[in-house]
Amino acid sequence: MSSPEEAAGQEIMRLVQEQVDMGPRVPGTAPHDLLSQRLSSCLDHAGAEVTLQRFTVPFRGKVLECVNVVGVVRSRSPSRLPPVLFGTHYDTRCRADRDPDPALREMPIPGANDGGSGTAVLLHLLDRIAPEELTRDVAIAFFDAEDLGNIDGKEFALGAAWLADHPLPGFAPAEVVVLDMVGGRDMVLDIDAGILNHAPSRRATTELFRIGMAHGWQPFVGDKPNRVKHIISDQSPFARRGIAAALLIDIDYPQWHTQADLPEAMSSESLRISEEALWLFLSRQPD
Repeated sequence: MSSPEEAAGQEIMRLVQEQVDMGPRVPGTAPHDLLSQRLSSCLDHAGAEVTLQRFTVPFRGKVLECVNVVGVVRSRSPSRLPPVLFGTHYDTRCRADRDPDPALREMPIPGANDGGSGTAVLLHLLDRIAPEELTRDVAIAFFDAEDLGNIDGKEFALGAAWLADHPLPGFAPAEVVVLDMVGGRDMVLDIDAGILNHAPSRRATTELFRIGMAHGWQPFVGDKPNRVKHIISDQSPFARRGIAAALLIDIDYPQWHTQADLPEAMSSESLRISEEALWLFLSRQPD
């Protein structure tokens, strides 16, 4: 019989597999639209205030219809702490530009870890968020159009930039935590060098890593060469606006932007640890 921890990791992996089974979730495709609808439904079922932020992106001679799916769960505590936003991108890349086989590079990636892992973790986390137990408002944001970057002259994190530029009425996060590729086997998390010049982001990142290291979790306590890197992901637009923004990512995932980005390359334990770190971050009492 599986332990509760093993069962949680297996359930998050099942949520990854469900996304992969839909097919690549590239903006402008049926799997992408199906997933965005499912995310909205899950947020609504969890009692969140759901906002669909629609925007368009000119791309390769077409106009892509994109949508951020965001839900806010309001705390019922009489003394709320500053609100937090947890986010991830749910779209997948339209080309496997890092694939070792040139014949496969113009095909969309499966996006199990890159797109699927953070989405699965946040969907699973929803089941643990109860308004009567929250000490702060929390937003769960599924960003679109993150992975159009470096194609057709586009930047990364377009959906996150849209939300940063068009904040939700009545919700101003004091902290943002972004997940991106948090399910890889033998994962060791990188550190975004951008935090070195932004004290609020450095504090939020330090707190996340303190939690992980206190539990001895390998993604946090492990080491690797050149761990501090300049990484553009969905945290970047919020940090540029002065908001404390932390990123959990293992950008050295070997299957990144290849056709091998499949559940078989992932670890249910990495997924579980990522969720638990978020939960403890949310539940803490800041100084």
